[in-house]
Amino acid sequence: MKKSLLALAVLGAFAGAAQSQTAITIYGVADAGVRHLNNANAAGDSNTTLNSGVNTATRLGFRGVEDLGGGLNARFNLEMGYDISTGTGTSSIISPSGSLFDRTATVGLGGAWGSLDLGLQYSVAFKTIGAIDPMNYQYTGIIPLAGLAAGNQVSAVTPSRGGTRFLNDIQYTGNFGPLTVRAEYALGEVAGSRRDGSAQAVGATFVAAPFTVAGAYTRRSPNIATAPAAAVYDDNNQWVIGAAFDAGVFRLAGGYLDEEQDRGALPEAELKTAWFGGRYSLTPAAALSAGYYHTKVETGAGDAKRKLFIVSGTYALSKRTTLYAAIDHNRYDGDFTFTSANTAGFAAAAPTFNQPASTAPAASQDKITGFSVGISHTF
Repeated sequence: MKKSLLALAVLGAFAGAAQSQTAITIYGVADAGVRHLNNANAAGDSNTTLNSGVNTATRLGFRGVEDLGGGLNARFNLEMGYDISTGTGTSSIISPSGSLFDRTATVGLGGAWGSLDLGLQYSVAFKTIGAIDPMNYQYTGIIPLAGLAAGNQVSAVTPSRGGTRFLNDIQYTGNFGPLTVRAEYALGEVAGSRRDGSAQAVGATFVAAPFTVAGAYTRRSPNIATAPAAAVYDDNNQWVIGAAFDAGVFRLAGGYLDEEQDRGALPEAELKTAWFGGRYSLTPAAALSAGYYHTKVETGAGDAKRKLFIVSGTYALSKRTTLYAAIDHNRYDGDFTFTSANTAGFAAAAPTFNQPASTAPAASQDKITGFSVGISHTF
């Protein structure tokens, strides 16, 4: 009898522990594609590479929720990127090489009132733009839109160029019927100033099927100096607005982004991006998508434009596995240089643009066409 009672007590203890445990989900994307570029270098040579995350960025994540009772829950999200072509980890503009969870690292609380998350996370601007991007944030290494979303408040070299995420971020999200509202405050963590290096944003998305309307405003104080030892923090303001129409069989979306950067003694710089496109479902498994993205950068020292047109076809082998193919054409006009990041920047001498998957020197090619084909698996 005593042994039976002891066994029941132990089982009860384990049951109580199980009830208080966090429900953990492991998720990710494995995406690999072959990409061919013409004009891939200064000599105009072509190049074919095996790239990771061509259609959808490769990632591995862990997400957990614990029910605290009374409608309250504790939550966390840890997400890392990796390069499927080499098996190595990745790095981003704000998360240097060696960061374990370079995409997301948050912990917070949630309830009927909304959620409050703290840590490295996607910015309010990034989440807002996602609802009005015709390509649904696919081909982010080719299309500049995701990279232009306000983020990366810690940059010490180029004061803008997006970043998609904020470090040290406190973010609120509230869902109230068709309306989702977001607000964030990213700490600058600069001694002697609560303003320097910080960022604040508000955004809202309203969905009344088949229509979606979204907008966001972000104010940052990035370091515009070329070295932290000579830190000069100046104002950056970005706003974005757009809409989408989703009829099921087809979807249309478009928007506009405007960003202004004070640069101390240099003239104020401004970046403007407009986009439009859509998706048409040929069958339940096959779809065609197309988008046009026009970016203009004005710095006072030089102006430049980038015009990108992309067409993509996808075929779903299952709910989790998709084959894809795409063709994209970039045209650059004006005074510009190329960078390694897929964004536009406010360099002192001339605006900077990405030349996708290329190591070409400055401004060697003004027309670049790429072809991509690959497979993406979500788990």
